[in-house]
Amino acid sequence: MKNLALLAVAGLASTATAQDLLICVDDLDGDGLWTITAEYIGTPPTPIVQAWADTSFALTGDGADITINNDFNTAYNTTLGDAVISNNGDNATFVGNANAFFGTPDASNPLFVATFNYAGDPTAINLALVGQNSVIFDLPPFGDVQLYQDATGAAGPQTFAVEYKIPAPASAALLGLGGLAAVRRRR
Repeated sequence: MKNLALLAVAGLASTATAQDLLICVDDLDGDGLWTITAEYIGTPPTPIVQAWADTSFALTGDGADITINNDFNTAYNTTLGDAVISNNGDNATFVGNANAFFGTPDASNPLFVATFNYAGDPTAINLALVGQNSVIFDLPPFGDVQLYQDATGAAGPQTFAVEYKIPAPASAALLGLGGLAAVRRRR
């Protein structure tokens, strides 16, 4: 399937540089249910304990309603406090702290973060980090916290990229026609 992929890069270096987080926002089937996943694609100095901790982001679009669903990764509900979702019509925010192991540098197993509903223009969707977002490496005795972004929004030493994946218009039309054909076959 041919995808239209938009790439937004933030931080101090490009995605080709080691020690980056790739955040993928996709609606590949075009049904308005979007998925957010994350994957640490850099070469970690030690094992990763949390690929994306102190997770805090905002979603915006073209003015159509955005709703972050309650099926987010349960690791964000911890003894440090439960994840907080704020759905405000045409924008939404997510804040969660994780204290359990999650995250992997294995490309076959990206970290599921959350889903959200949005039926507006898919090319207008935007995910932006808000406040402190970090990665934690396992260095004894307490771990090594490094930042993608600090509490003021300034870039940390760890880089990140956001990739948006949506069906190309021709692919979306074919998906729709495929659905019609499947319905006709059942009758």
